[in-house]
Amino acid sequence: MRPSHGHGKIFLVLIVALLPLTASARGKRSATYDGSIDFAAQLLQLDDGCLSVDGEITSGTFFADLKRIDLGSRPEYRKGNRVVTEYPESLTTSVRVAGDQCAHSISSWPSSIFGGNSYSLAFEVEWKDGMQMRPAAMSAATIHCVGSRAFINPSMDVTVPSVTCQLKVESKGVPLADHLIVSIFSADGRRLTRLSAAP
Repeated sequence: MRPSHGHGKIFLVLIVALLPLTASARGKRSATYDGSIDFAAQLLQLDDGCLSVDGEITSGTFFADLKRIDLGSRPEYRKGNRVVTEYPESLTTSVRVAGDQCAHSISSWPSSIFGGNSYSLAFEVEWKDGMQMRPAAMSAATIHCVGSRAFINPSMDVTVPSVTCQLKVESKGVPLADHLIVSIFSADGRRLTRLSAAP
């Protein structure tokens, strides 16, 4: 992993052990939150195969009792009887990228980003307020990734490779109505997708 600090894109070369793991996407978000905010699950149909992507944002117990009330053009957020206007000091963003089948033939997947035990990905994080985008602060030292394989057909010994990365994002002073945007790039600089989440 190449050290990088501050704003902008962080590039990771991941060589990780493949451990058995079963993961599932969380449900859609609502006016109250169960300790996290979800990124909507995506199925990416790429030229070289398919990927499924999902994830969530957590920060201790901050989102556990957070409620959103839509009032006019901007929402109001409450924890108990207290109005909350800003995110906590930092957020933990978990992003899972997994191989997926996008054709009838198993030989057509997963995407070529899964080559043996080495995966290369780059992440870029930003804040979005309406149509305005600005960089979010993140350091390579705060990123932790784990690779795994999950059986989808044990009788045929067919497994799905995946990698889950946790990114720590500084969020002190950021309005709660802002969206956190996470862009995922392949090693050659190709944007795979962009995730967006907010309470």
